[in-house]
Amino acid sequence: MDRETRDMLLETADRFFTERCGRDVVNGVEKDIWPVDFWKAIEEMGLPLIAVDEDKGGAGGSLGDMLAVLRLAGAHAVPVPLAETALANLLVSAAGATPATGPSTVALGTLALAGNRLNGIVERVPFASVARRFITVANTSDGPKVAVIPASSATVTDTPSHAGEPYGTVSFENATCEFVGSSPLGVDRAYELAALVRAMQMAGAADKVLATAVEYCKQRVQFGRPISTFQAIQHMLAELASCVAATIASAEAAARDADEGGLAEGGGFSIAAAKTQASDFAQRIAAIAHQSMGAMGFTHEHVLHHYTRRLWVWRRDFGSETFWGEKIGSAYAKAGPQAMWPALSASRYAA
Repeated sequence: MDRETRDMLLETADRFFTERCGRDVVNGVEKDIWPVDFWKAIEEMGLPLIAVDEDKGGAGGSLGDMLAVLRLAGAHAVPVPLAETALANLLVSAAGATPATGPSTVALGTLALAGNRLNGIVERVPFASVARRFITVANTSDGPKVAVIPASSATVTDTPSHAGEPYGTVSFENATCEFVGSSPLGVDRAYELAALVRAMQMAGAADKVLATAVEYCKQRVQFGRPISTFQAIQHMLAELASCVAATIASAEAAARDADEGGLAEGGGFSIAAAKTQASDFAQRIAAIAHQSMGAMGFTHEHVLHHYTRRLWVWRRDFGSETFWGEKIGSAYAKAGPQAMWPALSASRYAA
């Protein structure tokens, strides 16, 4: 999409999420109430198919377009598998197939694929119990393959996340795949893209946490004046703003690098850096926000926890800061000292 079209898309999506994704919807998912109408509206808007080619029923947008919408989804704590379905549809379409309708999720791990049969176990699969199908990428003797497995062929053990969303452990025991196709990207790349999706969602959620904390501190009056005028609170909000700014900047840079570098390999270092940054700051962002808002920030009635609990969960999804930090360190150690500066300055957004 060109810039004007993307801006129109984001404006429409933002307005839609504001109107349709209220606290009742988010809280309802925590009580196992699937928001049928909300998901139907999301599909009618074509949001899960943004990065799918038009000849496969999609909007013909880019990876960058998809990631921009998912950042908005993070900013609204969207409690349905929009991100997972959008990524799953992208993987399926990249393998030459037309994505099916309905909620899907990605199950990325060490899996064995032989013919159209899949074996293995994947833990912490988001929205496992509501997905109609699971999409994975597996390495085979013929190269990487994308596999689509219907929910009826998998066994799900529910383990809700700390955000109350239906995560679970998924077991594939000689599961029959409804589609298997050659993939232009391998297992590691699929995991990178999933990490990038989470980094963008975390950027959106972190931005909302900052706005919420700042607004509250401006309105909360203590000793006759807003607490935002107290020096201690100002220091806290300044630190919060710096953490959020770093999270957003690294995620946006990674999104641009990945979009411009190509689906199969673009922005690998930037993605690792962005997920490391976002996961590392997630706990600090949540802690400062709750501390600045005092008791109000800890109540279930306030919306702050919709974002901070998701930051805690997304911090671990598709690799924590430790996982990606080790990846970066190992790559530098293997490449040698001369490789560090070229890698750091490779992105034209590095400055």
